[in-house]
Amino acid sequence: MQRAARPGEPARAIDMHVDTPWQVHFKGHDVGLSDGEASAKALREGQYGAIVYPIYIADHLHGGHPTIKDADEIYDAVDDILKARTDLLWPATSGPTPDDAHVTAYVSIEGAGAFAEDITQIDRFVARGVVLIGPVHSHDDKLATSATGQDKTHGLSELGKKFCERVYAAGALVDVSHMSDAGFADLVPIAAKYGAPIVATHSNSRVIADVPRNLTDDELRTIGKTGGVAGLNFYHEFVRATGEATRADLVRHALHMVDVAGIDHVGIGSDFDGGTPAKGLDDASYLPKLAADLRAAGLSESDVQKIFSENTKRVLRWTDEARAKAKARASDANL
Repeated sequence: MQRAARPGEPARAIDMHVDTPWQVHFKGHDVGLSDGEASAKALREGQYGAIVYPIYIADHLHGGHPTIKDADEIYDAVDDILKARTDLLWPATSGPTPDDAHVTAYVSIEGAGAFAEDITQIDRFVARGVVLIGPVHSHDDKLATSATGQDKTHGLSELGKKFCERVYAAGALVDVSHMSDAGFADLVPIAAKYGAPIVATHSNSRVIADVPRNLTDDELRTIGKTGGVAGLNFYHEFVRATGEATRADLVRHALHMVDVAGIDHVGIGSDFDGGTPAKGLDDASYLPKLAADLRAAGLSESDVQKIFSENTKRVLRWTDEARAKAKARASDANL
């Protein structure tokens, strides 16, 4: 993990959601990061400190029946990216990042419905390095209902509840971005049982942009109470429900989310390479401009550092500690 920024240094973002593996695996983009919204050039110009690459298991694969094998194949694409850019990316599983020239790379899962076929398989993905896991994507699955799904009454299925318990026990965190309001509510007591922070890697405020993918104020307060983080999403439709979305609109989200959840509970989750970003947030190189806008809006340098990295570092430390405890339990069981 990147060290804490020193006073006067630029805010180095930890971005909780960048869909580059999807672009590489499914769209044929360059594994060397020569193109896209999170290209190597853009990451350097954006002064990135760390990045989370999701294994996005699309709902529509194989006629609506994605498999765990798909997850393995997309993880291989993540590894290919890391191997192609050893000059830039440093796997989080390899320990502390050696220098400021490298960006620490974490892995998440977006849309884990395929694991309904065998929820025990999530253990090996966490052991391999996955730190954040979203049970559902844009359509309801056997684990949970989606914010954009058809079922507006149910949340986590019984299997989904067992899956979330298994995620926490293994040492990863459940990502509520894409989850329905009912699913969010079902997760709260499960997270409390494990002392886990609730994380929404890439979701904005529903008060500012009234779309189902964004978070209600009650959900933002709950995230704050659990010590969690909600990551600002740059995708234009989640920044502004109608009309042209701009960087100024995202600043409005940030200020509202800080007011509701608290300054310690807002982060960055750009959704770069996953959809068209708002104007003025065209690619990863624009992050310093967002930092400047947040300062101009009245946030202190310390506040900006928290949003850009320190808050997310805290929840990632939870996964480090939880994974260590899981390994210790396994070791004790084998004695």
